[in-house]
Amino acid sequence: MAADSLSRHLADRKTPWPHFNHYLVAYLSYLLFYPVPWLLGYHRPTLPGVLFSAAAMLLFLLVYFAPYRKDRYYGYGEIILTDLIGHACAWTHGDWEVYCIFAAGMCARLPERRQSITMVILLQVVLIISGHFRHKTTLEVIPGAFFSIITYMGTLVQWQLGIRNFELREAQNEIRALATTAERERIARDLHDLLGHSLTVISVKAELSERLFTADPPRARQEINEISQIARTSLREVREAVSGMNGASLLRELERARKALHTTGITLVLEGREPPADAPPNSVLALALREAVTNVIRHSDARTCTLTFLYDASGHIHTFTLEDDGPLQAAQPARTIVEGNGLRGMRARLAASGGTLTISPRPRGFTLTATTLP
Repeated sequence: MAADSLSRHLADRKTPWPHFNHYLVAYLSYLLFYPVPWLLGYHRPTLPGVLFSAAAMLLFLLVYFAPYRKDRYYGYGEIILTDLIGHACAWTHGDWEVYCIFAAGMCARLPERRQSITMVILLQVVLIISGHFRHKTTLEVIPGAFFSIITYMGTLVQWQLGIRNFELREAQNEIRALATTAERERIARDLHDLLGHSLTVISVKAELSERLFTADPPRARQEINEISQIARTSLREVREAVSGMNGASLLRELERARKALHTTGITLVLEGREPPADAPPNSVLALALREAVTNVIRHSDARTCTLTFLYDASGHIHTFTLEDDGPLQAAQPARTIVEGNGLRGMRARLAASGGTLTISPRPRGFTLTATTLP
């Protein structure tokens, strides 16, 4: 792992240290080797030596678990102090080189790789020089240096593995967060398209029913019944959308578009053949058609809408074009369209399926083309 990655985790202070460094406790088993020379009879322990060794071990444990208390990597202070503890215990004739091994293992957790390698080499040089002044043979010094380097390499591998596992968990958490956000956006788009269209039609029919209430009561009653039916249908579709099971049909949306446009006095002209009854559901195009018709009802004074479906070689619809002949009601330049949530949601849904959305202003009216992968 690169040094800057280690430094980044250090700076962010997000690493769960007690869990991340759980293997530190296992390394304490090295301390069991300290009294081995006494137990094997190579040297006879003295009371001052035992007391000094116990005090040195307590001091070492405080240094060893410093990252747990302060949430940081080992620094030069802990490494040098651990190594000095070992050299200070040499007169007790215990296996004091275990502290030098611990110091080498700490070097693996320095933030910079070059620093850690340099430090572990310096520790071995100090160990060899110290052994020379204590009149130790090469065979007596080599095991300590050998196990120091082995411990350093093993600790380095474990440290890198821990960092990578931590990064993997962070990436998984980020993926889950992105998936949650994407699902929320999908539900928001579906609800907007479903409720936007339905509420627009309900509003138009309610106004029409109010005007017909005295002039044509049977027609007003019919419009009210249709409002009730639209409300029940919308409720069912909302439940389906929230469950991610929306299988909208183009043929059904075509019939709805006819009724909704007829209610507002707009004539729908279908060029070419309409979708077959047995056509597979195409939720993306169906919801795009619904939003396009809703925009025509809300934002234009059109009198005629022309709808065209394009089919692929297998007879499946992959594109529709909707043209209207009415100028926008909003006060904005004739050839400017400010996209709202509906158009942005339609564009995002089409893009997710590999499709595109094109809106082209004409001298009178607009042309909207929605395409999915054929």
